[in-house]
Formats: sequence, structure tokens, C-alpha cells
Amino acid sequence: MINTIKIWLLVLGTCLSNVTWGQEFHSDRSPQDWVIAKNYYASFILSQDSVLTGQLLSLPEVQNLLKKRHSRYLNNTKCADVACFVDAFKWKQQEIDLLVNIFVANTKSQKGQSFRNRLMDSQTYGLSHGKKADEYLARALRQDLEAMNYVIDVYAGAKKPNYPRIDSISFNITSKSYLHLLKDVAQDVLKDVQQPKLAFYESLWTAVRLLEVNERWDAAQLEPLMQLENKKAYEAIRRTDFDRYPYSLLLTLGAGPDQYGQPISPGGMLRSRMAARSYFDGLAPFIIVSGGRVHPYKTPYIEALEMKKYLMQVLGVPEEAILIDPHARHTTTNLRNTARILLTYGFPKDKFAIVNSSVPHIDAVQNMTDRCMRELGYVPYELGKRISDVIMEFKPRIESLTIDPDEPLDP
Repeated sequence: MINTIKIWLLVLGTCLSNVTWGQEFHSDRSPQDWVIAKNYYASFILSQDSVLTGQLLSLPEVQNLLKKRHSRYLNNTKCADVACFVDAFKWKQQEIDLLVNIFVANTKSQKGQSFRNRLMDSQTYGLSHGKKADEYLARALRQDLEAMNYVIDVYAGAKKPNYPRIDSISFNITSKSYLHLLKDVAQDVLKDVQQPKLAFYESLWTAVRLLEVNERWDAAQLEPLMQLENKKAYEAIRRTDFDRYPYSLLLTLGAGPDQYGQPISPGGMLRSRMAARSYFDGLAPFIIVSGGRVHPYKTPYIEALEMKKYLMQVLGVPEEAILIDPHARHTTTNLRNTARILLTYGFPKDKFAIVNSSVPHIDAVQNMTDRCMRELGYVPYELGKRISDVIMEFKPRIESLTIDPDEPLDP
């Protein structure tokens, strides 16, 4: 079976295009490719296998379902309100149930087993240990289809996301022009549905297009990190003697600016200074700064990138010692995304990392288990001891590889 870490690297390093899903990574792939791969991984790896996908979508019961689904999608041309568009764009629950059952029943061949194994080894839909392949596949497919519906509800229908102040829809849905925008989204999607079986992708492509017009392709920003912003540090990891350091990595939590147009907040500066001191004191050979394009609403600045600039230009930390996580939008995902990097970039598995921030922020980290369970459904880290008021030990847990389906900006 394929190694878990290699699978997650494949998520990071393999992309797909809108209609032709590619096997090899190319640095000029579009942001759309990254959005799809990160949010809907089961759909991604299934669609990479054109033979298996062709077999599944050619089944008579699937063709019948897709014919009816396509007809409903075409009905958006008659829509006079937002609710009508949302209904046309989304999967119906009975369609999801039927597709899941059919796909599970028809992927038991040798070809299907390869897909199932790859999916289970990825751990992207929770830990697979002790799970049956049918159960894991059903969960993954159902999550993908329902996650597409979630994006449509939020970014077409204006349903409140988990954090409305930073993640809500960009449009006034009561304006007449907004109905024209939804119609244009639908027409764009239909340009790619050039044969009946491609109706299977209508909700997927609609969700991705809605994220685009809402300027919410955050999951794709600065990718591929390993070949761009994180390249020098990623290469340096392989040359590092970690036995020389008490800790493998120092995670510095961000502090989003309050003012629009402010690249880095005072808190971000001070936490960066804490990190630089720890780095120059030899606590860890690498710093990771974590924070996306979050505060204030629709800021053009990526917090981690601005903190990296500050560490280099003001504090003199070399670029090869700095990694960035430009996607995290919350403290829970600061830790989760860093855990993913610790697992996939070649850091030693038996060594603690450390996290630094303000005293109340580290207090929150120390008591964040319930919040992680509520927002992620798991705890992505194992805490160690608090070595100072502002620094705490942690290790990554394999659960951190699990996709969060209701956070499409940073799944």
C-alpha cells in the first residue's frame, strides 16, 4: 500500500485541470487545480483514473441520474430568485445517496481496489485504520458531494459560514445584477459539459467558480509552496542535523491587523521578534509563520508572507530558515497546517516542535482541545510542556491530514 506521507505529498504536488485531470505536477497549473485537489480529494483521485471514471459514469443507472440532474441544472435559465439557482446548482440528497451506493458497489474490481487503497492510505477523510474500504469510500464520496453543496449554499445562497465576519459572501444577493451573475456562472460551467456524463462535474465546477467570483481561492494562494516560497527551507531540512537542536521547528502564531491596508500588525511584529530570538538562541533550526489572507475582511495581505518579510528584512533571519503557512485562518488551523508540514517535509518524527505567541494566545492553545473537536472533529497535535509563558511544546498527529469540508478556503 502507498505510504501515507507520499499520498499527502501527492495532494500537494499533483494537480488537475478543469476537464482533463493530469497525473504530473506542473508549476504553471492554475489556482483552480489546487482548489479542487485540496477540497475534494476523493473526486480528484477518482477522476485521475479515466478508465475507472469512464466505467462508473457509463453505468445505466448513473447515466439516468445524470440526465435528470443535467435537466435540473439547465432549468436555471428560468430562475427568478436566488433559491432557484441554488436548487439547480446543488446535488439532491437522493442523488448523493444513489451515487455513493453505486460507486461503492462498482469499485470492487482490481482497478477499483487501487483507487480505494490510495484513498484509504491518504488519511484525508479521517484515520482509515480499522475501517472497511466500503465504509471509507462512502464517507469520502459523500463528504465531497456535500462539501460542494456547502460552498454553493454559502457563496451563492449567502448562508452564514462558520466565521461570517471573515468568510461571508461578497455580494448583495437582493440586487438584480446578482441574478445575472449566477446565470453567467451557470453558462460558464455548461461550456465544459460537452457530453452527458460530464454532468457529474456540474456541482463541482459551479462550487469552484463561485469561490472564484467571490475572490475565495485562498486554498490555492502561493502554491506550490515547496517549489516557491518554501523551497529554500524545504531543501535545507534535508541538510540539517536536528540532533544539534532541542526542537525541530518553531511555529509563530500570527495576529491579524485591525486596519485595512496594514500589512502586519504590532502583535505580528512582536511575535516575529520572539521567534527570531528563539532561532538565534538555537532552540530550533526553522521558523514557520502561519496565517492567511484573513483580517480584516478581504485584506489583500497574506499574514504569513508579511511576517516572513519582517523576519528577513528587519530581524535578519535567513530565508532558508523560514517556512510559511499562508492558508490558516484560525489558531486551530495554525497548529493543524504546521502539523501537516512537520509530517510531510521530512522533519524528525520523534522530536517536539514549539509554538510561540502572546501569553493569552498560548493560554488558548493550552486549552484548545474542545475547540478543535468542535471545529475540526479531531485534535491535530499532541501538547508537551509549557517551557515559558509564551512558548509551548507540541507534536503533530496523523489526524491533521484530514480534510475539513466546511472550510473551503483552508480545507
